[in-house]
Amino acid sequence: MFVFARFLLMPFVLIAVTLFAMALHISGTALHHQFAWHQTVATVTDVSSYSEAQGNGLTAKGINVAVTYVANDAPMTWSGKGKDIGLYTASKGDAVKLYYNPANPSILDTAAMKGWRGGLLLLAATGGFTVFLRVVLLAARTHRTAGVTDDAFGSSRGASAKPSQRQRGTFGRR
Repeated sequence: MFVFARFLLMPFVLIAVTLFAMALHISGTALHHQFAWHQTVATVTDVSSYSEAQGNGLTAKGINVAVTYVANDAPMTWSGKGKDIGLYTASKGDAVKLYYNPANPSILDTAAMKGWRGGLLLLAATGGFTVFLRVVLLAARTHRTAGVTDDAFGSSRGASAKPSQRQRGTFGRR
């Protein structure tokens, strides 16, 4: 019975491992961008909204933005979908803190400033879920090795056992 229960729990274990890996990736990428990339302040020069039809029939709405910033002592401009650099709301003239890749200053990221918190939240939730699964598995294993599971449900082991090995009934009666 316990072996079968382990196979039932395997999808949950795989989900927990996947979520743990995702959390490490999110946290690691965000921390890497914060420490290895350079920070600059960009000014939003243009904002326009868009909506696009997706393959499943739904429409996605967002903003197209254009920003200007200084990277490696050179003025730079970037334009594209706001979600590509982590902007979901912006107004013309807003000052936005961005991180840029020093090797290629056209690669921007704002998610580095807030992404590690989401990764840590995911990591904490995954850790809690993993601890919960481990407690359940240990409780089931302890319950099984104590012999309570087999005899409590009327297995034939208790009937053929010697009197000293039989499990006592309610209030110590035989």
